[in-house]
Amino acid sequence: MTYRVKVELLDSSPPIWRRLDLRSDLMLPRLHLILQEAMGWTNSHLHEFIHSASRQDRDAEHFGSMDYPDAGEMGELDEADVRLDELAHSVGDKFLYWYDFGDSWWHRVTVEKVLEHDDDDEVPDATVVAGRRACPPEDCGGIWSYNEWIAGDADPDGWDPHTLEFWAGWDAEAFDLDDAQQRVARVAEMPATLREIQLEEAEKLQILLERIGDGVTLTAAGYLPPAMVEQLMVDTGWHRQWIGKNNREDLTFPIWQLRDWARALGLVRKYKGELRPTRRGAALKNDREALADLIARSIPHDRLYGTPLDWF
Repeated sequence: MTYRVKVELLDSSPPIWRRLDLRSDLMLPRLHLILQEAMGWTNSHLHEFIHSASRQDRDAEHFGSMDYPDAGEMGELDEADVRLDELAHSVGDKFLYWYDFGDSWWHRVTVEKVLEHDDDDEVPDATVVAGRRACPPEDCGGIWSYNEWIAGDADPDGWDPHTLEFWAGWDAEAFDLDDAQQRVARVAEMPATLREIQLEEAEKLQILLERIGDGVTLTAAGYLPPAMVEQLMVDTGWHRQWIGKNNREDLTFPIWQLRDWARALGLVRKYKGELRPTRRGAALKNDREALADLIARSIPHDRLYGTPLDWF
């Protein structure tokens, strides 16, 4: 089943909105990424889904990500366990999506149509059908500050030249439907939760462990052989994203980082000119879930930034 929904940025004047077709079985972490791309946000702040049409509903359930420190302390529930069709079932149903608790961007999501399809039909997770106007820039002060700028009522005195130049070139009416759809299509393939990220990185580590086998002879400089670097780039799919010949570990950052990540996790070690799996590496090579658990234990999710896991 697919819902046609209208997503409205509340209090925007003139109105900013998007219309999307969404699979009813979308999990909320995936829906969050889709709404970010459809609107034009950069996923730089926290968010919540509120099972109500009113911001004043104190009894409404709040659902948020548990992938950050202190998650759940305000009583919010884990969004990873909730589907879209648990927040809305019928035409006219509404719920709220709250992004950036500082600037406080509130969105109302309203079901306009329920579109039936066969279970075996290949239906995309999300399609952007229409929309109007640009998404406000991040960290601009919230909807009331944004409305003032658009209406020409803001006082620019004291603003730095960079800020003034930015706003002078801002087109509040701009909305590119094709670009929005391309962004939404991309996030449909991306991991939406911390566990999905951990499993994806575990798979990359499995590829490395499989390639080195019982051990691989390193170059005189201590790097992986060029042929193996090339093969690892193909096996991981990174060759489609990385510019260069991809045959020197010291110039192919993804592979250098992957190897360093495997070393930090105790999966590989250098010994007599070879890169060899450790006992742990050999034991976990064929167990993706166990590798993901190792990642989860080894690096808390509040310390991901600047680590190999954050880079991938």
